[in-house]
Amino acid sequence: MQSFSAQRSCRTVAIALLSAFISGCAADIPPAKGPPRIGQWVWTREDAALFTETAVARPDLEAGVYIGSIHCDASSGLLEAHAGLSPSVTGAASITAVIRFEDGLDACRVVNDTAHRFNQSLDSAVGVLRKRGATTPVSAMQLDYDAPQRALDAWAGSVRYLTQHALAEDSVWLTSLIAQLREPKYGDLFRDVVRGHVLQVFDTGEFAEPEQVTEAVRVAGRARMPFRVGLGAFERRGRHGTTNHRAWFSTIPQFAKVPGYRGLWVFPAGERWATLLRETS
Repeated sequence: MQSFSAQRSCRTVAIALLSAFISGCAADIPPAKGPPRIGQWVWTREDAALFTETAVARPDLEAGVYIGSIHCDASSGLLEAHAGLSPSVTGAASITAVIRFEDGLDACRVVNDTAHRFNQSLDSAVGVLRKRGATTPVSAMQLDYDAPQRALDAWAGSVRYLTQHALAEDSVWLTSLIAQLREPKYGDLFRDVVRGHVLQVFDTGEFAEPEQVTEAVRVAGRARMPFRVGLGAFERRGRHGTTNHRAWFSTIPQFAKVPGYRGLWVFPAGERWATLLRETS
């Protein structure tokens, strides 16, 4: 049987090794520039009015404006750019411009005979929307795509192509899902490609129950990337009952402890949300 001194020595070594491991993970992440930030997504003109109202009390509030979406015509293999809101809709001095990639995107990847041909087509469509930000300063581009886990490798290749072409001058962020982060190699796929990711926890069927929250915090840390948490201020009623998106606001302190945490984005869907933050502080 080991002596007490030997046991204590082993524990000390183990703690030191764990601390070194955690420090090594954190060292992969660029240091934060300033305190965590808060932004509101603007998907409609109603959201734009809500942004203006909220920004009176929070002058540092950032706007994430939906400037358009990319659709796939599976029969022809063509990718189409559909315009969204004007980048200037909020009146903010600078915005994060959001491009939504609709479900079914990978159907066009299959129709096109090579990945390069698909990425060229995707880049062209994204370039059309990127030009909409020419008159409003864009601080970042967010690519919003619910890529299936099986398609993450292909999506990473497409994102890399975009950052080398149409978005070469931009700070690019991705929308991520808990389901995507369950893939252990998520961080390795995207860490050197984009500036960070926004972990969306609403409209995904993921509930803010203790085990789910613990997992979400764990996989966010495992990716070793800068991230912001995407929260929903609204609820939906469906066949399986009513959502509980707002419960995720109470998890902010847990995410805030993870190396790489950079703040929040809130999707209001017309609902006032500032009091939800005050309730968690």
